[in-house]
Amino acid sequence: MTLNLEIYLSSWIIEDGNYADFCVGERRKFALEFWASSPLTKSSENVPFLRKQSGHSYDVTGRLIFASGGVWVIDCGVLAYSDRESEIEGGRKVGDFVRGNLRFGVDPFFYFEQHHKIPNIPPLIYDWQVNSIEQDTTPYILSDDGRMYTRDESKRSHQTVRGTSKDFITLDRAPEFVLYCSKLGTEPSYKL
Repeated sequence: MTLNLEIYLSSWIIEDGNYADFCVGERRKFALEFWASSPLTKSSENVPFLRKQSGHSYDVTGRLIFASGGVWVIDCGVLAYSDRESEIEGGRKVGDFVRGNLRFGVDPFFYFEQHHKIPNIPPLIYDWQVNSIEQDTTPYILSDDGRMYTRDESKRSHQTVRGTSKDFITLDRAPEFVLYCSKLGTEPSYKL
């Protein structure tokens, strides 16, 4: 069975030179980073589970398969990492099942430049087919405290684009994209 995921990509990841622009129809390699809407908690279910929710998010149950060097890897039907301690409830250990709601993103560079060197960390770089791409066109508004701009959630919108190149997008403070990808059947690796 093919695994299809909606995966976030911020433009700074490309602008920093970590990846070339992404285009519809191409095959790409990258690891998955995850971030949770609230810390993943201990699960009473011990079976990996992944179900699409609204807003490009997923309800998951996954086994914590690695925790070291400030990096956590879960297996929820696909391997994904986080290097933010706040993403998993304290006291969780390797072997525990965790559950919650999360989003996936293209690894900015942390895994392929640094984390893959941590002893015993599993290979996380998968081959993906990019099926379609959407640019987040939600307008920005000034935050309540007036210190930064955030997306206006009441006007959430996306526009289909052929790629992430500046040729295909409108000007934006920091374009964000959603890649609609299929995981190909190859084994994950440590290198791009």
